[in-house]
Amino acid sequence: MSSRVITVVWLFLLLIAIVLTRCSTPQTTTPAMTGTRQFVLSPQPQVPTVAGTSQVLLYDEEPPEGFPNDAAHIVAVTLEKDILKIQITYQGGCQEHIFELYAWTAFLQSLPPQDVLYLSHDAQGDTCTNKVEKLLSFNLAPLNTERNDPTEHPLLLRVLEPVGGAFTMKPYMPLIEWP
Repeated sequence: MSSRVITVVWLFLLLIAIVLTRCSTPQTTTPAMTGTRQFVLSPQPQVPTVAGTSQVLLYDEEPPEGFPNDAAHIVAVTLEKDILKIQITYQGGCQEHIFELYAWTAFLQSLPPQDVLYLSHDAQGDTCTNKVEKLLSFNLAPLNTERNDPTEHPLLLRVLEPVGGAFTMKPYMPLIEWP
């Protein structure tokens, strides 16, 4: 081979090496790349807040990675006007746990209509095994914005508990009837 062909081959190999090296350099990470749970919630209506009560979070599509679902057991569910109270037990006690209630904006087509609510539990890596009891309160008023006519039919609420790695397929019984 001529020296000119050898030079062109070497230059080509050098160019490939530079491109491959450039692709493997570390890049800065954004929140979406770090594995944090990020997805777009439905627009949340403005409703009055009640002290000690969280607001139900509305969503249109479940995020690909799902909701946090560390195990928690629903002991009892009660409804006082627009406030859903959920008595739970879970293992932990060494760190603060995060509980949220997600409601799907598309109701199940039945009479009366039904909605699926996911009780989300993020144990924040807590490995303690103490039995913890807690009463959670969630304001359901944002769901009224998704209903055509709340006075026409009650809404049956299907509350699903996290079982560690998934959500139970059977809702807490009896279903909660919300006027």
